[in-house]
Amino acid sequence: MKNKYYTPEIEEFHVGFEVTYNHFNKRIIHVIKEDELNYGDYQGVTDFYEIIKNEPLVKYLDKEDIESLGFKKSMTHNNWYDYKNERYWLYKENEKDWRWIISDEESEVSFAGSIKNKSELKKLLKQLNIK
Repeated sequence: MKNKYYTPEIEEFHVGFEVTYNHFNKRIIHVIKEDELNYGDYQGVTDFYEIIKNEPLVKYLDKEDIESLGFKKSMTHNNWYDYKNERYWLYKENEKDWRWIISDEESEVSFAGSIKNKSELKKLLKQLNIK
């Protein structure tokens, strides 16, 4: 069985990035805020350092995450999710990797690439102006 979580690279962190970390032997879910990435702010740097040094983990994108953003599992296609009354589709190219495709109703590909976690999908939807 594949792991549900992975250790993120430092480059993945951005405002809104959801990460869990170990805080006194308890996993805490944390969403990165603007001041934590502002290196001119000592407190923000301290908070960010605490996250980095305490086993940060990120959950791989899964059905629950996708559906929480408004997608619905397609009734007709395996690994497909419909969004906004089927105006957009999200589908996993195959089971072996994290490559996803977002397409619009005219079948023009809006995005094809890796989406490893919910934060990345949220950011991508915003960049593609999909609301």
